[in-house]
Amino acid sequence: MPTPSRRLSPADTFAFRSATDVQISPTAGALCYLLTTRPRASDTRHTVLMLTTDRASWAEVPHSTGAMMARWSPDGRRLAFLTGGATPSLHVHTLGGETRTLLTSATALREIAWSPDGARIAFQQREIAAAPTWLGLGGAAEGENWAAAPKFTDRMLFRHDTVGEWPEGSFQTQVIAADGAGGAKPVTTGAWWHGMPHYTTPGLTWSADGRWLLMTGSRRADWDRAPNDVTIHAVAVDGGTVRRLTDQPGMATAPHVSPDGKWIAFLLSDTRPVSHRPRRVWVMPASGGQARLVTGGFDRSIDSIAWADNDNLLVCHDDPGCRSVGRVAVADGRYIPLLRDMAGAAIEMPYSGGGFSVAADGSIAYVRGASDLPGDVTVLAPSGQATTLTDLNGALAKEVGGFRPAEMLWLAGGEGRQVQAWLTLPDRPGPHPMALEIHGGPYAAYGDRFAMKHQMLVAAGYAVLAVNPCGSTGYGEAFANALHDRFPGPDHDDLMAVVDSVAARPEIDAGNLFITGVSGGGVLTLWGISHSSRFRAAVSIKPVVNWESWLLTADMGPTGGLVWMGDVLPWEDPAKYRARSPLARAGRIRTPTLLMAGEADSRTPPTEALQMYSALKLAGVETAFLRFPATSHSSGVMRPSLFAAEVSATIGWFERFRALTPQV
Repeated sequence: MPTPSRRLSPADTFAFRSATDVQISPTAGALCYLLTTRPRASDTRHTVLMLTTDRASWAEVPHSTGAMMARWSPDGRRLAFLTGGATPSLHVHTLGGETRTLLTSATALREIAWSPDGARIAFQQREIAAAPTWLGLGGAAEGENWAAAPKFTDRMLFRHDTVGEWPEGSFQTQVIAADGAGGAKPVTTGAWWHGMPHYTTPGLTWSADGRWLLMTGSRRADWDRAPNDVTIHAVAVDGGTVRRLTDQPGMATAPHVSPDGKWIAFLLSDTRPVSHRPRRVWVMPASGGQARLVTGGFDRSIDSIAWADNDNLLVCHDDPGCRSVGRVAVADGRYIPLLRDMAGAAIEMPYSGGGFSVAADGSIAYVRGASDLPGDVTVLAPSGQATTLTDLNGALAKEVGGFRPAEMLWLAGGEGRQVQAWLTLPDRPGPHPMALEIHGGPYAAYGDRFAMKHQMLVAAGYAVLAVNPCGSTGYGEAFANALHDRFPGPDHDDLMAVVDSVAARPEIDAGNLFITGVSGGGVLTLWGISHSSRFRAAVSIKPVVNWESWLLTADMGPTGGLVWMGDVLPWEDPAKYRARSPLARAGRIRTPTLLMAGEADSRTPPTEALQMYSALKLAGVETAFLRFPATSHSSGVMRPSLFAAEVSATIGWFERFRALTPQV
């Protein structure tokens, strides 16, 4: 590559383009995907639906600004898609023709499912329930200027990060003609809970005869106290009769009907009291009845499925350091790998994620990525030949001299584990200062995937070390659950063992080590500097510092968080909570520490970082606190300027405490 005109910087956040949700038509003749750009002038994430019919030229689908998902009709000639924003809408685009808006809603829409004959579309719409009458006082009369009405809930679960507070009520399934005639007609009524996004894989599909809709949900009155009890139901399209199809304990989700209409494949995670409960593939008769486990011998958690034919399923899952798709034989669970280079859903950090779609001929469409490739639309043909159809960030790569590849490592961790890691080095002579950048979760994974943040740190002259310690996913159930009821702890030991190994390399300046992480990585950042003074500076972003306060204030605290603590309530064993809280070790910290928080974060509320900031100030530690207005938890939804600020501040804080690198 020619000499670059400049190096990558945090300001380049606005220049990146990313692709998600690639959908190939059933006939394999056309593809679409969601394209996200980051316009500097508006400081937004601008998403539109892009379409190709010749695999060479792409065009924006009209009226697709704010697109959230799209699905092809069975004949591959029409594309239904949802848009969000102030006026959520359902649209249908006809290839070579117009885009028609079928419905505009005052409340949120989600999911799309075409009927087998292509005549109707099912979707889900939020229904808002009225406040209970015992609250008494009504609203303001005309001409009166009252405060906003009080917000009421009597549910334990009433918020979700990035979404905010849910109004009282349920998502209801509706059906509309594909041409919009007659308007939408409700299929479900009453109390339904379909699962929160961080708990379940959504599912809405039609039976082969078009008489029933299959959907996930719970009709329990106490659903908020039993979030793991989610089952698959069949609902009559005409009449609303409801039949429960699954009865296994746990979360049964993502029903998929076989091409011949005889079988339903679905995912199920059980109810064992462990932090990581893998999703397995099950199959049952289309009419319901005895279900059979298909992937019992496959030690991976399945994230999504699709029928390849009547005898085989395609499954998407994490493997060590990568996202894979393979073929599973329904008869005996035999597995054949097909691809291992799927990119994550967001490119800010190298998290696992992403999905695929499949055409009738077996062609698989997905986003391909690597540590030096942000992600491009790719089709894997039945022959095994992969063809990449986009070059979304080629111009930026050329301008900055390309993106740096990561070296994959397997190193000794704690308790006899082998731990996978990636080291990305600057393109200049060393030795380099090194930043340990820790993933969140903690039940998540980094991998050979692109990270804007890592590339920007490397461009600033820092080697970046990313590690998947115990608790990370993709390495089997035992590896993940080695962290159950122990976080933070053995994962910290894995991280420090890897730092020891990598810091001994000649390319690394062992006197200039830094540490940072977001969410669970923010926890481990604080845990690390409370156990050692080896790091010159630390940046802890959106951490948990006090497990008692977090469990009682975070959106997932009373559910998933309680499991992480061994299902022991805070008042039952306060010493346990305190022993695992970084706040309790604040007096041992001497490392200069920058804390960051999103002011609208309900996953790790900003009061967590505030507690540590105040504690470090009282302890005399050099510290600062950076807050992001109206910002929730995920880096992948931050406004571009604020993500750039996060990276810029991290580099700036490190630079303040970086020693001169010895010359060699």
